[in-house]
Amino acid sequence: MRTSVSIFFLILNFTGYHAAAQDRHTDSLLEILHTSEHDSTRAHTLWMLSDLWADRDSAKAVDFAKRSFQYTEDKSLLRGLAHFYLAGAYYSYDRLKSQQEYMAADTLLARFTETGALQYRSRAWHNYGALEQQMDNSSAFVNILLTKAIPLAQAAGDGERVAWNYMDIGAVFMNYKDYVKAGQYYQKAIAILHNKQYNNRPVLAECYIHQAKAYVLQGRPDAADAPLQESFRILTSAGDSSYLPVYYLVRGMSHTRMHQWEEAQAALNTGLSIARKQRLAYDAISLQYELYEVYKHQHRFDKAKLALEEVYNGYREYPIAQNGRTILYELAQTEAALGNHPAAFSRLMEYTQLSDSFFTQKTGKEIADLETKYRIAENERKLLRLQNRSQLQQLLLYFGGVVVAFLAAFFIYVYRQRKKREAQRLYTMRQEQEIQITRAQLEGEERERRRLARDLHDGLGGMLAGVKLNLSAASHHKNERQQQDLEKVIGQLDDSVHELRRIARNMMPEALLRSGLTRALEDLCRSMDNQHMRIDYELLNLPENMPQQEKVDIYRIVQELLANAVRHSGATDIFLQCSGRGERFYITIEDNGKGMPDPGRHNEEGLGLTNVRSRVSYLQGKMELDSRPGNGTIINIEINVTGDKAL
Repeated sequence: MRTSVSIFFLILNFTGYHAAAQDRHTDSLLEILHTSEHDSTRAHTLWMLSDLWADRDSAKAVDFAKRSFQYTEDKSLLRGLAHFYLAGAYYSYDRLKSQQEYMAADTLLARFTETGALQYRSRAWHNYGALEQQMDNSSAFVNILLTKAIPLAQAAGDGERVAWNYMDIGAVFMNYKDYVKAGQYYQKAIAILHNKQYNNRPVLAECYIHQAKAYVLQGRPDAADAPLQESFRILTSAGDSSYLPVYYLVRGMSHTRMHQWEEAQAALNTGLSIARKQRLAYDAISLQYELYEVYKHQHRFDKAKLALEEVYNGYREYPIAQNGRTILYELAQTEAALGNHPAAFSRLMEYTQLSDSFFTQKTGKEIADLETKYRIAENERKLLRLQNRSQLQQLLLYFGGVVVAFLAAFFIYVYRQRKKREAQRLYTMRQEQEIQITRAQLEGEERERRRLARDLHDGLGGMLAGVKLNLSAASHHKNERQQQDLEKVIGQLDDSVHELRRIARNMMPEALLRSGLTRALEDLCRSMDNQHMRIDYELLNLPENMPQQEKVDIYRIVQELLANAVRHSGATDIFLQCSGRGERFYITIEDNGKGMPDPGRHNEEGLGLTNVRSRVSYLQGKMELDSRPGNGTIINIEINVTGDKAL
């Protein structure tokens, strides 16, 4: 069993082995496979072999991954990992099968709450999204990272993986030239890595490099020097050369923007040499493109063309349309600068064919605008020619002008309505995405609350109860003084058990599960009532036929409101009223406390009120807050408890 566990953790770092040692590793792993008596060890060994061959022979990688299924049980954790590694074997040559296997892995691993299972689920969703990005669906990739990969990595406590995912989001924004937004996500990643004390880890170095690149592309090459120096310090300290090509790329870009051509070429050629030695194809492409930029600014178009053609040949392995358009357009410009006009025209036609629907629509609109302007100018010329004709002709022309104006107004109205509908559709899509993210966050919180409540109640609670029994048994054999001391300790232990169970009930109230919402709210109010603060409540017509999740959401809203009042208001009296009427649920809470300085400024509210607003928004409700310093606070909430979510 000890061998199996060690191999399991070895898999997480196995991809760092150098390609030159692959044959030796293959022999040693095959020896383990043939001599081991444990199925789990054989399965882990086969996965390592599959990873080892994934970049050299996909058929072998798939075969090793499939063989591991015979050593795993159906619906087990190991079976989920088997699907994960089979997906990795398919990754480079069969995207559809790879995505199917990643989803099969996630379905099986979702039954387990171990940290390793959460990490693998996060990796599975990340890789699934990366395949979407390879199919030029970057928006799906970003959505998957935000709603799946990042929450799972956070639940696993894997700060490094969270930072990696933030960097991937930053890279997408870089591809679409939103360098400010990209820089924000890189800064998020840096903050996480610093908090996790990864100050000398290569991942932090890469993050600094990307942040420097964002500065360069924003037109701030001077700001890039500090993060570049920090990244080089980390890489030198860690002895990791795999990130050096990207470092020299950004260093070269910085020199290019400052017109330091010789320094730029030196940095880029150094990076290109390292990338070729380490067979880092994508890094080599990026360095070649930046060399093209240097040659273009120096008007050395023959060298620029050679560099750009190498970039275009390598781009076909990483086909993102935005990159393809840029490369083809630059090739057309370079051919034109060399006087190769037929070749320039050919490249321009390829560029036009690759343009997506957005550019097609934009071009169509520009053509339509030109046609409208032409027609208006033509009508004006006709009017000038007909000025000296008869009165009847003038009247007819006037009537025609009115018709044209009416039609123009009509088309403008139709165009504006279409734009409004499109804006509304985009707004609705953003709202739906925000609701999905909110729901995922709330569900994650509830799952974590339930897990912690079970751990506290069943684990630590049981242990404390056992300690109490042992102390009680031991007290019978002690003298009177020792018995008094033990009874005092037992009393303190009783208080600790009661407090622990109170915390567990707050995290996942048993009354809500057993007796319904009304009983749970009554218990909540009674538990928070004390001699310094009285809580009066009125619960009218509370519907109990709601889905369980909606009951939990309402309970959490009331719990958060009462907790805020107890902690921050300084009130002596609190009144809570909850009622149901048809498809609506109403919550009102009043206190006689010190009030809030400026309740209209949402961005200065605490985390508690922010969580309440998130839940109210998800339940399609509204929240009103009335508070002034010294006059207490009144909060009214109205939410929907039926509709699509309740079906």
